Amino acid sequence: MNRRTKWLILGAAVVFGLYFADGLYRSQIEQPTAQLNAELDRLTKELSDSRDAQHQAKKSSQRLVSYHQRALPYDPQLARSAYQDWLLKLVEKHSVKSSAVDASQPKEIDIRSRVNRKKRIAVGHSLMYTLRGQASLAQWTDLLYEFSQAGHLHKIRSLTLNPLGSEGQLDASVTIEVLSLAGATRKDQLSDWPVLATDQPTRQDYDNFVRRNLFARGFAKALYDVQLKAITYDRQGQAEAWFQVAGSGQTQVVKGQQKLGVALHDISVEEILPDRVLIHVNRDPYWISLGQSIGEVCNIKEAS
Repeated sequence: MNRRTKWLILGAAVVFGLYFADGLYRSQIEQPTAQLNAELDRLTKELSDSRDAQHQAKKSSQRLVSYHQRALPYDPQLARSAYQDWLLKLVEKHSVKSSAVDASQPKEIDIRSRVNRKKRIAVGHSLMYTLRGQASLAQWTDLLYEFSQAGHLHKIRSLTLNPLGSEGQLDASVTIEVLSLAGATRKDQLSDWPVLATDQPTRQDYDNFVRRNLFARGFAKALYDVQLKAITYDRQGQAEAWFQVAGSGQTQVVKGQQKLGVALHDISVEEILPDRVLIHVNRDPYWISLGQSIGEVCNIKEAS
């Protein structure tokens, strides 16, 4: 065996030795370490998922407690009557005309049992109400704001608004769903649960909606047609503002805290002085003097 052959054999032995050493390292150290790391990652994920589940369960439990506090009374018939009375008082408070509140029969709500998946458990009832009536945009906005601030477990399913005639009124139809839960703490009384300020629209947002008055777009000319023609006093000494509609010659005599009928606009007379009148046009205040039109004092651009 010559010298060259010996070096080749030695080199091959070194290569095979390194190969077997690498295999031994992978099988005895690297692979077990990777398996342990994978197991550690799995356990860490399971622990994180468990904590998330516990946190979610706690939040769900708190939410369920609030639902029981806000829900209608657990007796569905008493709940049906109590909430209908609440809606009628809300309608009366905001002077909604030609109003009606109809209530459906309670519909049972059931869920699948966690213990026996084939069994369903009744947890409460769903009640549907239909509210109809006529009022100004400002009145409907006030009503809906108060509705949103009530702590009852209710929501509006549909809302339809249709302008009416020349009196600035809107005919509305509102469908409302309310829940009565078996876990409620009251038998016949509604909840007084407070609504906390979250991401709900503010009172200012509701007022801005009235000021924008989307229903009056294209009807700005109607405000230019209404002029303050006179200020008089009746036999009791109460001031009266006389507004005349150009073209038709129609005159409306309005006292303080009364509405002025103008198509698709909410206008009220707030204060009457000998030479001028304070009016609110879609919630914004303006002073109008004799001979001026409402459109002039509001500086509203006429529709072309």
